[in-house]
Amino acid sequence: MLELHEWDAMHAFLFRDVFATVYVSLNTFINTYSKHKHINKPLQHTLLNITNAAYEARDSQRRTTRIIDMKTKVRPLNIRLLKPNMASAKDAFRDPTSLTKHPLKKNIGFKGFLFVPAVPSHKQPAWVDLLNEGVTSPLSLFNASSSAVLIVETSNRFFAISFGYGNNLLRQELIERDFGLKVALNAVDPDTLRSVDMHTMEDLTLHTRRQASTGSRLSTFGLDITRDLMRSVTGRPRDPNIGRQFTGGDALALNAEIEFTGLGAKCDRLLHEYGQKDYLKEFAFVDHVRKIRDSNLEDELDQLLVQDIRAGTSKSAYLAAPKPIEWDRFAAFNYSTEGHADDHSDLELAHYLGTIDTGALSINKLRKDRIGIKYADADVTREKWSVYDALVYETTHKGNLYALSAGEWYVIEQSYARQIESDIKQIPASRLQLPAANPNEVENDYNKRVAATTKDIALLDRGNKRVTGANAPIECCDLLTLSGQLVHVKRKTRSSTLSHLFSQGVASAEALVWDDRYRKEIVSLLTGHPAHAALLAGPTFNAASFEVVYAVITKRTATWPASLPFLSQLNLANAARILRRMSYKVSLLRIDVP
Repeated sequence: MLELHEWDAMHAFLFRDVFATVYVSLNTFINTYSKHKHINKPLQHTLLNITNAAYEARDSQRRTTRIIDMKTKVRPLNIRLLKPNMASAKDAFRDPTSLTKHPLKKNIGFKGFLFVPAVPSHKQPAWVDLLNEGVTSPLSLFNASSSAVLIVETSNRFFAISFGYGNNLLRQELIERDFGLKVALNAVDPDTLRSVDMHTMEDLTLHTRRQASTGSRLSTFGLDITRDLMRSVTGRPRDPNIGRQFTGGDALALNAEIEFTGLGAKCDRLLHEYGQKDYLKEFAFVDHVRKIRDSNLEDELDQLLVQDIRAGTSKSAYLAAPKPIEWDRFAAFNYSTEGHADDHSDLELAHYLGTIDTGALSINKLRKDRIGIKYADADVTREKWSVYDALVYETTHKGNLYALSAGEWYVIEQSYARQIESDIKQIPASRLQLPAANPNEVENDYNKRVAATTKDIALLDRGNKRVTGANAPIECCDLLTLSGQLVHVKRKTRSSTLSHLFSQGVASAEALVWDDRYRKEIVSLLTGHPAHAALLAGPTFNAASFEVVYAVITKRTATWPASLPFLSQLNLANAARILRRMSYKVSLLRIDVP
């Protein structure tokens, strides 16, 4: 007899139908012909055997039907691991006094309680049947938006299995935020990924979900492991006994054949998977940068942010749009704290601070005050974000490096920060010699002065040309040398300006490689510099003959370029890697300023 889990439902039903057909046919034959006395003994013996076979067929049908009826239901589960500093199950909840605690039956294999809030009655949720298997008295929940949380205590840890909107009942700071993701990455077959959620932490945090129609490897989803942070992953486990499919993020969502009594063993197995290090073979990058979900730590970091802004001592805090902007339609930014709604061409923290009493600045005010964006085809502000969501900031706290981006706090793994710093140090210093900048000299004036006094350098600053298919024009570079150096110049004022510098270098380098029309447009700007124009005028473009030079106007420091903010270092490292992949040479130049 096959074990229950070995039965495939479809095949079992097919066998049942075959047995039923055989039984009915043979039974009809026997009842019809066995009554004829002239049938000889051998034939009677054969009929007897057929009769026995018919009965066996009938019994097989009954056994098969019983197996199908006993087949364990496939249940969706949403499981979270709680942090180990809990004294009792009720500590997991934001307001335990508003919940009814239901004891569980004895001898179910694990300890725990079911917590249910008082809700209005309309319709019974589908998941009530599973919970009724384990509690001492049946539940009376009749609302599609009902909530329940089963706390499972096993292996000296607490698990929260939420039903309906049960997650909203939990204290979010007590949830192990990497549990679902780590279990999924350890347990899934890396060749069967179905979906990946990611976000990119730079000046702007971009959230992306990429899916595949069939199970695929990570490379299918275009994840850039040097800058993209994985939020969740969906795939099929190697061991089907764990579940049919996993989606792991903060929680682990899975579909599994399970009865209530199996929940303790399921949590034990998931805890075992959580403690494994198999994910390091292909997914080690997930530990580089992690989102903070500890509300107490977030409060501490928020207070450091406010203190730095009040004191005017922060060199890393600035404003950046938390969502993509349609720059071809962009008109202006404005702040809700300006009664006359002045228009601004760029986001500047100083502009906002100039409209408020910085001594009274608080996190609540940063969350309340809004930044609006106006587009050229509309007279009213269309989109608004909180100032807090637009802030980008980084700080060191208790030995760890933290960054705020798009309203979320992240902790940067120390080894990853050291790796990025090492990558920056590998970028060679440029051999190009440029004069020092004058105090308060803006980039445009500096570039004009350098081009006017150096015959080997042509000015391309503000020489923006549109790339085929692009919404906005792209500046090729600020200065072009006869030796093929594409020089991009920025004054180091804040991280956002430097990140723009690094992105600009990549965008123009890609345009030169892939867009012949763009190169011709740039050549047209060099009519007074035929030797420089000849560098770009050929029928083909050889990126290996050019060097992208990132020139930063900043005061001399002993730790340059490690003195750059981490987000700037991250963007520079990514830009250098992309440029090298296109065969460009990359270098870094510091321009002195008194």
